[in-house]
Amino acid sequence: MPGIVKAYVAIAINLQFAPVERLLEDNPGLLEQLEKHDRIALEDAVQLVHKLYLHSQEVNMAAIMGRHLGVASHGPVGYATLSAPTVGKALTTFVEWFRIRCDTYAARISEREDAYEITISDTSGDRAFETFFAEAFLRAFEVLIATLMAEAPKHQTTLYFASEAINRRAQMCAEYDSRLVFAANENKMSVPKDIWFFRSPLYDRDAYEFNLGKCRQLLAAQAEQGRIDMQVRLRLQNHFERVMLDQSMSAPPSQKALCEAMNITERTMIRRLKRCHQSYRNILEEERQRHAERMLRDARYSIAQIADALGYREAANFCRAFKKWTGQRPSDYRRAPDVDAGI
Repeated sequence: MPGIVKAYVAIAINLQFAPVERLLEDNPGLLEQLEKHDRIALEDAVQLVHKLYLHSQEVNMAAIMGRHLGVASHGPVGYATLSAPTVGKALTTFVEWFRIRCDTYAARISEREDAYEITISDTSGDRAFETFFAEAFLRAFEVLIATLMAEAPKHQTTLYFASEAINRRAQMCAEYDSRLVFAANENKMSVPKDIWFFRSPLYDRDAYEFNLGKCRQLLAAQAEQGRIDMQVRLRLQNHFERVMLDQSMSAPPSQKALCEAMNITERTMIRRLKRCHQSYRNILEEERQRHAERMLRDARYSIAQIADALGYREAANFCRAFKKWTGQRPSDYRRAPDVDAGI
């Protein structure tokens, strides 16, 4: 059953946007749930958001909550994000792994000529929850960028909101650091490439890898509960881990092979992944990038071997894909001082 880590619900209540008794009037057992369980059901989170909109006088409450979502509230996802090598990698890490904290959304990262865009898609089916989640999530992105760059890059990034926010645009413009666009087709953030590839002074490779390991453990636990996107991601991760362990250099399983191993049809997998706003190809690309970076830090692997292990027929194809992901050629990434020295 879809749910959210209790820390976010507790923060929403503790910020006192509305009297607690009002927020809990139809769900008096919510506080007890927060004490006993690590997650709460999506329906309870949706009900809480509706109560906030009904009883709060603060029009910017979602953005304010996003501003208060510190690293500690995200657990290992937050610590991995903060120790990532670049702003873009930090944002990507957060987007990819936040699913283990809150499974009510999907995200897509796409490249434009001069920027990268992170599109946030709601999967709850509730419009009020979608609006609240997007406004909080995108504000948290801004705070992360400001933390990594030591100051907010005012009006250099752009936020797009599906909401029209007719009666509160002025207040939102005062709260956010980005340029704002309302009544957009999607909720998304556009980040210029110079910011995306900004090298983070907080980069710590050991901390980054350690917390990604924690995230993988949480992913495995959730995959056992039946989430198809988590199951696909875990199987691909296990494949690449075996490749790194025995250097067998076998290509990743195709969608067809993965379906056979999971005993489902391709049509069923496509349909179930679509419900999560995901696809086999998107998940494969995310895992390819993650393991490409890990393998490039290991001198045992040549670039040709890495390309082969990741399923590219030609090393040139891998090099083009890696440049798109990171802004660097694989050889330049491998020679970078922080990669070689582990800074």
